[in-house]
Amino acid sequence: MFNRGAHLGTRRCPVDQDTLRILLREAVRETVAEVLQTVLELDRTAFLQVHGGRRNGYYPRKLETTFGQVDLKVPRDRESRYYPAFL
Repeated sequence: MFNRGAHLGTRRCPVDQDTLRILLREAVRETVAEVLQTVLELDRTAFLQVHGGRRNGYYPRKLETTFGQVDLKVPRDRESRYYPAFL
């Protein structure tokens, strides 16, 4: 069976803690952006199913999060009735 901790004492990590922290922060920021983008898409779809209407592209929006700024494409509808409440 593989002993997970056995090799840690002899192997050096090529990434220091600061670099690892930066990489993890960036990964979380990208994940937050992807999740928010998906929520926006689903929210507009649900809104259009209830209220009718048609899709009409996107507009850019920057959102400041705990993990840094994320660039979103906010979906819109033709009648300009949809606006995501959480933004």
